[in-house]
Amino acid sequence: NPGIKFGALLRHARLLGADSLATGHYARLTPDAGGVRLFRGVDPAKDQSYFLSRLTPDQLAHARFPLGSMRKTEVRRIAAREALVPTVTSESQDICFIRNQTYSDFIARQGIALPGPGPIVDTEGREIGRHKGLHLYTVGQRRGIDCPAQAPYYVVGIDRENNRLVVGFRESLGQEAFEVGDVNWIRKPTDFPAAVSVQVRYRHRGAEASIEPAGTNRVRVHFRSPQKAVAPGQGAAFYIGDEVIGGG
Repeated sequence: NPGIKFGALLRHARLLGADSLATGHYARLTPDAGGVRLFRGVDPAKDQSYFLSRLTPDQLAHARFPLGSMRKTEVRRIAAREALVPTVTSESQDICFIRNQTYSDFIARQGIALPGPGPIVDTEGREIGRHKGLHLYTVGQRRGIDCPAQAPYYVVGIDRENNRLVVGFRESLGQEAFEVGDVNWIRKPTDFPAAVSVQVRYRHRGAEASIEPAGTNRVRVHFRSPQKAVAPGQGAAFYIGDEVIGGG
């Protein structure tokens, strides 16, 4: 979203004379002194504000989200009434620009030197199996580990330096604190530590936390209660109520 849709595409649209770029995100914008503020969409099942947390205030000023105040059922009724084709399509549940292949197949075809198979270790460092390549796993994943135990194993860490996959039981997934880099502020708090809700993946409901500076464009997050599957490389969006104030 920051680099392509509201980067290259928005720049091209403005060269053509367009003032704004409209997308189908379920999120809302409201005018504010000198800019706009970003809020969750009214449909809680389809809210997509999480994906927009890294847009700059200038990008948001030239964005339009006409579906943000509507529910998906209402959008489909309008599409049917206007005889738009297709009225209903299957919804993308993965990376929308990768078609007819898995994301791991896509990565493997990019000419990247992947390390290949390696050891699976538990949280005590004991080797309990072999993985098929670290690019096939992410923190919180349960499927594909194939190590029998009294309870299912989950990925709790990825040790790239030693090509090891670290696994543990469900209770090992909780994390109370982590750092967020490349932070983008839409509306920066005036005081720190700031009380916010932090969402660490699309289907995460968000959890109460405090955030404080941790260096240039970095913040440290402290959850009130441990949250599962906080994965390196994933986005973290910061909310106050329904408003997105930033992310990284």
